[in-house]
Amino acid sequence: MVVAGALFALLALVAAIVTDLHDRDFPQALGAQTRVGLDFAESRFSDREAFDTLTRLDAADGLGLVRIAPDLAGGSDERVFVSLNDSDLPASFSWFSGSGEGRVVGRDRLANSSPDGSYLVTGDSTRLGALTDELAAGGVRVTRIDASVVGSLKFTMREGGFGAAILAAFALIAALALFWLSMKARSRALRVLGGCPTPRIHAQDLGGFAGALLLSAAVVTVAATLWVGAANGWLYVGVFARALAGLELGVISVSLLVALIMSASAWPSATMLATRQPAVKSLRKAAVVIQAVTFLLVVGAAAPAWSAYRNSAATAAETAQWKNLADQVALQFGMSDDDMTALEPQVGNLIKDAESSGEAAFSYAFSKETWSGDLGDYSAVAFVNQKWLELMAATSLDPVPFDRVQGMVTREFGETFQLLSRDQRAGAATLAGFSYREPADGLRVPIGVGGGGGSLEFLDDVLVAVVPSVRDTFNDRNLTSMASTRNVLFTGVAGTQALLDRNGLSAEALAGRGIKGDLSVVYVAEEGILRAQFMAYLVWLMNLALAALVVAFGVAAAISALITALLHAKRDFPLRLAGHSWSRILQSRVARELVAGALIVALVAAFQRPEAFGALLTAALFGVFVVPLSHLAAARWCFGGVSRRRI
Repeated sequence: MVVAGALFALLALVAAIVTDLHDRDFPQALGAQTRVGLDFAESRFSDREAFDTLTRLDAADGLGLVRIAPDLAGGSDERVFVSLNDSDLPASFSWFSGSGEGRVVGRDRLANSSPDGSYLVTGDSTRLGALTDELAAGGVRVTRIDASVVGSLKFTMREGGFGAAILAAFALIAALALFWLSMKARSRALRVLGGCPTPRIHAQDLGGFAGALLLSAAVVTVAATLWVGAANGWLYVGVFARALAGLELGVISVSLLVALIMSASAWPSATMLATRQPAVKSLRKAAVVIQAVTFLLVVGAAAPAWSAYRNSAATAAETAQWKNLADQVALQFGMSDDDMTALEPQVGNLIKDAESSGEAAFSYAFSKETWSGDLGDYSAVAFVNQKWLELMAATSLDPVPFDRVQGMVTREFGETFQLLSRDQRAGAATLAGFSYREPADGLRVPIGVGGGGGSLEFLDDVLVAVVPSVRDTFNDRNLTSMASTRNVLFTGVAGTQALLDRNGLSAEALAGRGIKGDLSVVYVAEEGILRAQFMAYLVWLMNLALAALVVAFGVAAAISALITALLHAKRDFPLRLAGHSWSRILQSRVARELVAGALIVALVAAFQRPEAFGALLTAALFGVFVVPLSHLAAARWCFGGVSRRRI
């Protein structure tokens, strides 16, 4: 029951994380029970029309729509919630985790944001259908997700770190089932010998096991629920209790199934009873299997857990890079292709104007996944300007002589730059005018994916080509295309709006030219910051799961050693009395298990090919330590039991 209590405490931690994620998706302090995802990419609405339509429908139906956006101005990893209309929502509120503070702000925050994204329904959701129908009729892609603890559980279980924790719980519960059956082995044999019906024996054994688990689960659930209510607020108790109950019922159900399978496979035979063999002998195979499986899980999880821990610093650095883009904006073209073509000269002049004041950052990468050619030793070739490198603080780049990469870049991009360049006759000459660099060891450089809509990749094997001038290198048509895919970024909303005004691209100027639609300024870091926030949980949860697997292996190894010691008690006792050392008595059984463990480690290393081989070796050394210690403790316990005539 003590070990089961520790197991359910682990599940309580997972339930707390699920509750936190659920609260992040559907803030309980705001009363959010529905989230709507809106994609206006193929709709008939411009950005202004989209926000005006959402505001009108929200006010008419009392939906209490709130747009989720990152806190770009606050310099933190938190989000802000933008209310489309005046509401009774609090200006600030606390999260379940207690870290940071949620803020509700006015619609002005969305003045330079895209209408695409997630919206919470904090009011009456019964009339949400009217909004979704009208938006869908206008070509908007609408997705609706209702708050569900089960849905949050399913989402988290699909992530590697959370799944590893549940797998560790299953491994630990299987070890507990083995322990329970080993303790019941003698009484089971006596009941079989006495003619007790098989279903009754199963019901008695599994019923006692289930009762012990349920009692431990009840104690942990009550204690954890009271703790959550007192520490985080009673508002979250319902979500937490449902998440924990679901996890506990799932694990207990699987544990009973495992116990039933082991019970049936280890049924006492008439021969064993007639020859008066130890009752636990029938569990020997199950003990060996569970010990081997848990050790396999330990060594298999060691390298990924260590890599996740080691990469946590890289993840934090990537989040910091996204924050470097917090004040960066991009142009969003809400117009037809013909109108975009008509504006190409003005867009080229705008980029020239921004470059002259150091307010234009450029990055366009060709990767192996999207490029049909051969990039040699590099996974991508990124064309950037100096402003991008300064923005990303990418100072640790080693220069690459052009003659070292001339053959590759000329072969792969010579003809391409004849089409992209302002001077179409000088493709190879244009490439020769760039300076080339590559990351120093261990540095992951953020680059903008070509045509990726503002997405970043962080690579340590990229060739970086620094373009002296974006406007002088690329023609106006390609500059316009690159600006529309957010490969050209500008600094600050106010500064970029001033650039639009100076270059005849303001809303008034476009309307005066008879161009329908608009050219809006949107932040580029919103989605990247939101994605980076979720990764924080996975790093330490995988290490927590590894700790649970270590406990499961320790339990399984101890039970296996105890069964082995009971089976060898008649041999070990006289040998010990004759003066043999424990190391000599136990050497054969310990050697067999160490050889088997070495084979498991070799198989894992062959299939995983882990970079963090030291973590795998550490897990193997843990097995080398636990197995002999378990056998020594079990043999000494049996020796004492035989001495006192208890075995």
